[in-house]
Amino acid sequence: MTTISAVYDPSHDPLAALEARMVVLEIVTMSALAMALDTSDPVQASSLADLILETVDQRCGELRLSQESRNTAANYARALLATALASLYPAQAH
Repeated sequence: MTTISAVYDPSHDPLAALEARMVVLEIVTMSALAMALDTSDPVQASSLADLILETVDQRCGELRLSQESRNTAANYARALLATALASLYPAQAH
């Protein structure tokens, strides 16, 4: 296994750092979703997707996000899930 170490460089532009982190988080998310949803049972994968959406909604409530932010978070989660499910089950993609 490759050794990984963290290096923090505070000289970067904060916006560039945020964008870079978002890219990495999306890659990690898609990889983790593909692994978690990789099952021979599409119903089980859909149930996991539903659980993720419920958890996003619950967490948004705990953080007292505005309705607009909650909708944005839910839509983003749906987009990530749809992409992961479509890559795993292309015949069932809508």
